[in-house]
Amino acid sequence: MSVNVNRSVLDQFYRYKMPRIIAKVEGKGNGIKTVIVNMTDVAKSLNRPPTYPTKFFGCELGAQTQFDAKNDRFIVNGSHEASKLQDMLDGFIRKLCILCAVLSCPYREG
Repeated sequence: MSVNVNRSVLDQFYRYKMPRIIAKVEGKGNGIKTVIVNMTDVAKSLNRPPTYPTKFFGCELGAQTQFDAKNDRFIVNGSHEASKLQDMLDGFIRKLCILCAVLSCPYREG
């Protein structure tokens, strides 16, 4: 299921879509971590490297992050719900000027 890149736009036919974040919690105790399963697809829809939003989550949550692009694993230490990460991704989109101020659509290269 996909959502609008600019979630304040409620139009179901909005052109710019991204997949919802899928998060999987692994481990127990002090070794608990959240793996963002589809970060590559989410980042591709935002036209950004997958390390950018992952690092943003780490900064916002005060948690360490790990990247293994070869195996497509993007990890945030701690237990975090997908809905919470999705809301933070909206903050990433707003704060880092991915949306055009005039048209409210994502910037694209080319």
